[in-house]
Parts: sequence; structure tokens; C-alpha cells
Amino acid sequence: MSIKPYYLSLFICGNLFVMTTLFASNNISTNSDKYKTIATRNVFRPLWATEFNNSDDKSRKEELEALKKSEKERIESQKLAEEQAKIDNKKKEIEQNYSLTGIIFDKGKKQAVIQDRKGLSSFMYENDFLDEAKIISINETKSEVILDYKGKFTVVFRME
Repeated sequence: MSIKPYYLSLFICGNLFVMTTLFASNNISTNSDKYKTIATRNVFRPLWATEFNNSDDKSRKEELEALKKSEKERIESQKLAEEQAKIDNKKKEIEQNYSLTGIIFDKGKKQAVIQDRKGLSSFMYENDFLDEAKIISINETKSEVILDYKGKFTVVFRME
């Protein structure tokens, strides 16, 4: 009885399939050993995470708490620095956009003439607001006007 070529090819392919599966399964176990060092090094861990040591759970928790606390402090100081930068920018903006061109007396009250960058003059009394800054003082002897921006900084305009 002869084996038909079709069955022979199926027999050979089946044997090849079994052999490659066995060979591949042997290689997989050895390949996973190669990645064990990467897994233990934990390259993709968060910056505040440290290596895990079962014997030192208490010190690890303390270290993690200290790292989290320092991260919170860093974020807070960054926010304060950003806020201070905004305040400094606002002060520069007010100083650059306005200038004092005169002080006059109107009905016994002092009035400051403040000109903006476009050349538009505003007549302001004490306690008036100029770009969210309150005029707290108009001093005709020193020829100056003092503005307070929400209690965060003061700007002094002097006659040019």
C-alpha cells in the first residue's frame, strides 16, 4: 500500500509543527530569563519609587513619605514662583503703560492727570482705580502718585 503524496505532506508538516512548537516553547523560557534583569531593575518606575526590600518595610514607607513631601514642597514653591512672576509682570505692565503728566486741584481736591501709552489722559482722584490698582495718595509737593495693586505691590509715578 502506498502513501499518497497529499497525506505524506500533511504528515511532514504536522511533524514540523510539533517540532517547532517544542523548540519555540524551550526558547521562550530562556528568553524570559533575559528580561528578568530588566524587570528587577524596574526602569520605568516613578521617580519617587525606590527598590522594594521586604525586610525594610518601615524605612521604605518613611522614605516614600519623605519623597512625596519633598515633591509637594517643590510643586508649592513652583506655584509661588509662578505667582510672583505674574505679579512682577503686572507691575512692569502698569509702570510701562502709564505716566503721570500733572497734578491739579479741582474743588479743593487733588486730581492726578495720568496718561496711558496711547496718549489718552485720565483725571483721577484718590481712591479711584487705574487698571485694578487703587490710587492711595496724590502728593503735590513731591509731584508723585502712589498706587496699590490689591495689597500685593505699590507703584509710584513721578512727574517727568
